[in-house]
Amino acid sequence: MTRRVLGVLCLALLAGCSTGHWTYDRPGLTPARLDQDLEACRREAHRPYWFSLWRSDRVDRDVFNSCMTRKGYVARRDE
Repeated sequence: MTRRVLGVLCLALLAGCSTGHWTYDRPGLTPARLDQDLEACRREAHRPYWFSLWRSDRVDRDVFNSCMTRKGYVARRDE
């Protein structure tokens, strides 16, 4: 019984860690410009004090998306 409960808790934890995939689009976009803007917004939204196993999960997604919107992008979450 305890193994089953532990297994369910682990699966729930892993499912909650998923952030999904986002797409950013802007008219006249070049790959180099997108890379520059993504990196600038990652630096702005990075939260080093957040607990996470991966660096990419230490990004405040709301701040990141706001930064990209200020730069003229349309943020869309892919389902």
